[in-house]
Amino acid sequence: MNEQAVVAIRFTLFKHSRNSFLAALDDASIRHSSVMLFSGRPQASGFTEIISALSDAMPWNGIAKVIISWVEARKSRRVMVQVKDGSVVIEANGYNAKDVERLLKVCASVTVIDTLPEDAETKARESDADD
Repeated sequence: MNEQAVVAIRFTLFKHSRNSFLAALDDASIRHSSVMLFSGRPQASGFTEIISALSDAMPWNGIAKVIISWVEARKSRRVMVQVKDGSVVIEANGYNAKDVERLLKVCASVTVIDTLPEDAETKARESDADD
């Protein structure tokens, strides 16, 4: 019998990233689940999503493409990938899908941040156009 490990990627979504990033995963038909974290200590205020699958069935390339297209859609977006030993955090901005896919395969967690709400960036672009 061929035994496979279950692989899970933990995404922590901060600021205004939750709705748009989860919608991007949904559009790519990548299944994800919310995780509730409980702690007796103060925690950073973010939402946690998990993508899990058997190692051979993990949609590595699809997740990488979602990350790249999501980041490139707006200047206010950042995705950081922390490798398993916890020593290195790599910002996905500027990488191609193959590079991000390789990072995901050795990641401990992924942090997703959008610093501006959708309407704020639209207003900023309109203001720049008026100047």
